[in-house]
Amino acid sequence: MIWPFGKRRLPALDASGGARRAALARQKIDLRLPLAELRWCVVDVETGGLDTVRDPLLSIGAVAVEQGRIVFAHSLEIGLRQARATHAANILIHGISDSEQRAGQAPHEALLAWLEFAQDSPRVAFHAAFDQTVLQREARAQLGLSPRMPWFDAAVIAPLLFPAAAPHCRQLDDWLAHFGIAAYARHGALADAYATAELWLVLIAAAQRENITTAHQLLRLTQARRWLSENLN
Repeated sequence: MIWPFGKRRLPALDASGGARRAALARQKIDLRLPLAELRWCVVDVETGGLDTVRDPLLSIGAVAVEQGRIVFAHSLEIGLRQARATHAANILIHGISDSEQRAGQAPHEALLAWLEFAQDSPRVAFHAAFDQTVLQREARAQLGLSPRMPWFDAAVIAPLLFPAAAPHCRQLDDWLAHFGIAAYARHGALADAYATAELWLVLIAAAQRENITTAHQLLRLTQARRWLSENLN
């Protein structure tokens, strides 16, 4: 039977890779730290489609937000080597050519690099469930890891903090335009991560004005929103 319904053998790691994997398994985070003191990892992925179970992960783009600013000197952009390229119609969407897909890093090395960049930081994405599901799937498949770091969805938090704008802002581009944030290049993983990080700075500042001072409080707010959505609709 074909994975994911059957067991899949993990790629073999050398001694260095095994030590890196073991270090990642020990990471923890304190969500009661003030929002301004946390390091946030803002991430976006490009995939071969929208099926989070079967479509391949093609690339990961991530930036760090520290002390209220984007750390431009520290970012991650990494492509995963594909056994065969996605079809032409899909390439028109993500812009990753056949040769680029075949020249990427070995998937287990790419996942190690991603998790080492992310560290023990809370993850941020726009429509985070998609990115989270794909990255968690690959971490399990390539490294046998199930990272438990919390995820924050800018697409959920933005309308909670700016309800008046919510009816007119559905997509990331809508929110960027609403706040006058310039997005010079979009629909690549790193470019989308940068754009999301710009929005995240606005959202963190707004949360602090509402006396939401810790990541734990912000997470509770989003969980309450999810509960209301599931039980009152």
